[in-house]
Amino acid sequence: MSTARRMPSPSRTSRDRWLVAYADMLTLLFAVFASLYAARIDFLPPASVGAGDGVLISTLAAASSDDALWNGLQQVISRSGPLRELEVRRESRGLVISMPEAGSFAAGRAELSPDAQRVMRDVAAVLRASPNPIRVEGHTDDVPIHNATFGSNWELSTARATEVLQFLVEQGSVPANRLSAAGYGEFRPLTPNTTPAARAKNRRVDLIILNRTGR
Repeated sequence: MSTARRMPSPSRTSRDRWLVAYADMLTLLFAVFASLYAARIDFLPPASVGAGDGVLISTLAAASSDDALWNGLQQVISRSGPLRELEVRRESRGLVISMPEAGSFAAGRAELSPDAQRVMRDVAAVLRASPNPIRVEGHTDDVPIHNATFGSNWELSTARATEVLQFLVEQGSVPANRLSAAGYGEFRPLTPNTTPAARAKNRRVDLIILNRTGR
């Protein structure tokens, strides 16, 4: 027995076509909004970017912060006066401010000179504007020290790092929870201790403005 084929009604055919057109419109709108969103990220300044753009904000903020620190520290160096060997360099762990012993400390002593105190106040003003952690590291040359105050280069390097840390906190108003100190004696030289000039370069205190993830 043959079976009659039921043909779709005109109203059903019309409704199906409307659904297809609606789906196409949604797809088109989604593509338009995606393009606008991408353009917003590329061209709007960081202050206008929404909370969903956290990765972009972090990248731009880190670059801006690093440049601001670098420029501020270069200005400090230009006013460093007797501390002619003061320098700032970039390392993978962050920006490093290297204070030479000459002009900063008397030989075999840990107290900051008046000139070094003045420079450290200027450095502290720059550091206060950054949330990054800071490590203060003391270094010496390889000539052994034996005086009434310090029995080794370990002790001298640690005392100088601690002196700088305390000055930044007490005189420079840098938050103490951002700071740490360490003394390395003669074991992390910048250059081999083969000449008086090389030894002088190695006698230093380094302030490392660590990257946000630096350790």
